[in-house]
Amino acid sequence: MLDRGLFLALQGLPAVGRNEVLTLLAGPERGSRVLLSDGKILWQHGTGDFFQQVNDSAAVFVDPVPANKELVICGAGHVALAVITLARMVDFHITVIEDRPDYAEKACAAGADKVIVEDFGKALARIPGGANYYFVVLTREHQYDEICLRTILQKDFAYAGVMGSRRRTELLRQSLIAAGVPAAAAAQLHAPIGLDIGAETETEIGVAIVAELIKNGKAGNFPAKLVTAALQASEPFVLATIIRRSGSAPRNVGTKMLIFADHIVATIGGGILETRIISRGRQMLMEKDTHDVWEQVDMRGDDARGGHMVCGGIVDVLLEYVNPAKNR
Repeated sequence: MLDRGLFLALQGLPAVGRNEVLTLLAGPERGSRVLLSDGKILWQHGTGDFFQQVNDSAAVFVDPVPANKELVICGAGHVALAVITLARMVDFHITVIEDRPDYAEKACAAGADKVIVEDFGKALARIPGGANYYFVVLTREHQYDEICLRTILQKDFAYAGVMGSRRRTELLRQSLIAAGVPAAAAAQLHAPIGLDIGAETETEIGVAIVAELIKNGKAGNFPAKLVTAALQASEPFVLATIIRRSGSAPRNVGTKMLIFADHIVATIGGGILETRIISRGRQMLMEKDTHDVWEQVDMRGDDARGGHMVCGGIVDVLLEYVNPAKNR
């Protein structure tokens, strides 16, 4: 049985470094778990020496925990507001920089986590950048785009993009190189920004931009909304994790879902897979079964032959009873 400790530790993870959760899947100490940051143990669940137990068993599940996805949007016009709305749905932490107070208020109302009302260059100079940073430049004029990018392209980032036509953005790229931005850095710029889906309206352009962010990022197996829901829970719930898959399956290994008595948080793929796992999880809650359960869903058999909408693979899911009251 787990408690809130894991989720508390995840909430306090360093913004940089290699973070991962290791879980023992076999042996007498099955369910033992450690949270590592650059090899240092930040949290441990179970008894005894975890790594000695690892030596005695090869069945260890390694779950990378990417840092929170930090999205920095320069500008707060109509397209930026659409990006804010959509990026919130896919767990970005959003900072908006805008030098016009009235536009900054609109970004705040749209759901940005932080709004900086300041000159673009000065504000960007204080943002560290890193492998978990995504920069979207949507200012009102070319000159401001260039001011932003001169600073952004000196940082580390997962993604940097600017809106404009192909001709305009190519001229901008050349201007940046002439101003001293290394050609290799300028080549990493997504310009024009967004996937080519024929977008025309502000919302459609927002969809294209956020889709490109997703394409160029790494999905985390512990999304912020899942960790937050676990920490806010007052009643027991079940943590479901895909630990193995073969054949066709809707979601990757490591995907997680929280199962409560009356609702779920996140998804492991929907359909018959999710229906069966939710049912099993709620049975654990009803029976107060605190033992870990390894549930296999085979989607190649009767359901597939009967014409039901199933993927056709095999998925193993680990279900763990979590009592939030144990670590309050």
